[in-house]
Amino acid sequence: MTVSTGPAFDLTAWLTPDASDALSRAMRRRSFAAGAIVYTQGDAGDEMFRVVSGSVRLSVRRHDGREIVFLLLRAGDFFGDSSMVDGGPRPQSAEALTAVELDVLSRAAFDELHRADRAYDLALLKLLSTQMRVVSERFAEASLSSLRARVARRILELAPLLRGGGGDVRLSQTEMAAMVGASRQSVNKVLGTMQREGILEIEHGSVGVLDLAAVRREAADD
Repeated sequence: MTVSTGPAFDLTAWLTPDASDALSRAMRRRSFAAGAIVYTQGDAGDEMFRVVSGSVRLSVRRHDGREIVFLLLRAGDFFGDSSMVDGGPRPQSAEALTAVELDVLSRAAFDELHRADRAYDLALLKLLSTQMRVVSERFAEASLSSLRARVARRILELAPLLRGGGGDVRLSQTEMAAMVGASRQSVNKVLGTMQREGILEIEHGSVGVLDLAAVRREAADD
């Protein structure tokens, strides 16, 4: 299974240069500190976003408190589009994993762009289709891939942000469990094995990368 580490949800990739420029002019810059909530699951959706810098996580939480991380977004990725299209509430919560800068498009600006240029219709369809492909891939991964491979894929996606990969983000074992849809105990066993093999470093409950090449091999397994 291929592991993507770059931005996959760039709406401008499917727009003409003129339409892309108009979109950029219509957006407004907003900053969020690490850990800040961009929006909460169930909120009304009247804005969409583009990550300028930093990383954002989309997660779904059940009424019993259990959580699954849906997507990890980085510079160039758009999110919040589904509620803009169908008018429904936010299907996930969006949280700043690091300090982030976001470009924000209001519903009024969205509607004005849409009326002026129908190119946005096709671009949004392609963006939503790309998101659905990722959801399908994650479902297949959860059903068919080993837990070790799933853990390695999430670490590989986050590697530029983690200790040892160029960043300083502290990723807890509990957060990793939410990213792979497994129990904390099961994930701890996998992380402990990878630590003993010299691939990862677990320090004060957070994950760091020691051998990125080994993580890539594990992520590509099965």
